[in-house]
Amino acid sequence: MRNYFLPVLLFSALALSAKTQLPPELSENVYSNVRECLEYALVNEESKIYVEAVRGYTGALSSLTPLAASLAKQKEKTTAEREKLAKLNKLLSTWRYKLEELEAPAQLEAYETLRSDYNYRLLYLKEAFKTSSPIIIQTNFYNCLSAYGRVLRQGEKVSLEHKLPDSIDPYWGEAAKKLSQVMGELGEAHGYPEPACKALSFLASDTNLQLQVQYIASCLKGSEGVDAATLDVCYSSLLTELPLCLTYWQAWGDLRLRRGDTNGALRVWKKALTRFPKDFDFRYLLAYYAPETEEGSKEALEYLEDCLEMTSGSAASRICMMMARRYVALGELGEAYASSQDAAKLARLSKSPTSDKEYREARLFAARLAMRCDLLDAALENLEKLTINDIYDAEVAEDLAKVRYALFMKKPEDKELLQDALKAFDKLGSFRPGQKGICAAKAVMYYSAGNMKEAKTQAIKELSITPDDASSLTVLGYVLLGEGNKSEAKASFEAALRSDPNYQKAQEGLRLSQ
Repeated sequence: MRNYFLPVLLFSALALSAKTQLPPELSENVYSNVRECLEYALVNEESKIYVEAVRGYTGALSSLTPLAASLAKQKEKTTAEREKLAKLNKLLSTWRYKLEELEAPAQLEAYETLRSDYNYRLLYLKEAFKTSSPIIIQTNFYNCLSAYGRVLRQGEKVSLEHKLPDSIDPYWGEAAKKLSQVMGELGEAHGYPEPACKALSFLASDTNLQLQVQYIASCLKGSEGVDAATLDVCYSSLLTELPLCLTYWQAWGDLRLRRGDTNGALRVWKKALTRFPKDFDFRYLLAYYAPETEEGSKEALEYLEDCLEMTSGSAASRICMMMARRYVALGELGEAYASSQDAAKLARLSKSPTSDKEYREARLFAARLAMRCDLLDAALENLEKLTINDIYDAEVAEDLAKVRYALFMKKPEDKELLQDALKAFDKLGSFRPGQKGICAAKAVMYYSAGNMKEAKTQAIKELSITPDDASSLTVLGYVLLGEGNKSEAKASFEAALRSDPNYQKAQEGLRLSQ
């Protein structure tokens, strides 16, 4: 670092303290050089002197990377050391991405810095091959691969001919070979049969989840000479040695799901969450597959609350809908309704290709929940929002007709409610011509409104479609009774009761027609 910059640096750091905060992780004396580099980077970035900002970040990376690598090499770590390493890696990742985001004048220098970081990682990987610890080999290999990916991405931004590092490919093979050997030896030391040792070697050398899923499928069919229980033991052994390998946790949970052992998969994901406490996917899986019991639903809601804090947009809408269903399972209908409303709002704000579908699902759910609680105005509001936004289909039309029907039947003297309900059924008829029940509902409404002529017409129309419809036969019976035709009315009521012996209105009509 150039000393003649320091007076300006310290003055500027004070001036910008309201805007930039140094990470509290750098408070120890051992990080004094890193702090200087980072202050230098922040001040120059604020002043738009991007090349100097890159140099500051480069100094911070160069100083901190060896410290983090040294800590990562320790096989046994205290909880405090693991937390410290996680924070350091997060800082390193943040600064590397900073380099990629800086303005054009700094891109070439950022590229060279990332290449240098990659060379560091490659050096640590070479050193890792001298050990027999799978976790050190694999951790360093993944770090090296990530650094290589950053170089590739940055290389695309730099419009210059340049040779990208190509030494990663042979190290993939060497890492796979070393891991395979170490894990195979581990299996032999534990007295595993030969097929199990081979399975353990394969799983250790291949971190491609798709290939592992294919391997699981072939093992379950018996074509690999490894039974599912043995494969289960292999994953357990593998994750004892490689607890931070996300792919193996995913494959192990997948294995148990494929065996139909959902509870076993839940146990795997819970263990995985202790290793990846901030992982979204494991929380989502634990919530999705949690049993539909009171305890399971409560647990699912806790995981979903965490998921909701970790996502946004369309994904957040889906999480809210899962929460709504879990609240229904617990009988907390008010919370369920509120969650479905949140889901609708989030889906409406989202720009994803599935947002309309998710919005429709949330509004329908809310409407049906409101109908279940006899909150017809709330149900109507949700359904009408779907018609406003042109998310209108036969299913929406049917629910809207049901709500309009129920509202009118509460106030049969209200002509406006009658017209709204009739229009809703006409709309349903346009989606589903000739559907059973449409004319029957109209017959009941016309009769309730005192329009006997239309009630009779609609009842006859329904009976031409559904000859044994109890409600239409009953309406027709009452109309005939009003016309003084007791014998035909009696026959109509009797026909209705043959279709539905417990239909109270038909029973009452039959007594009146005697």
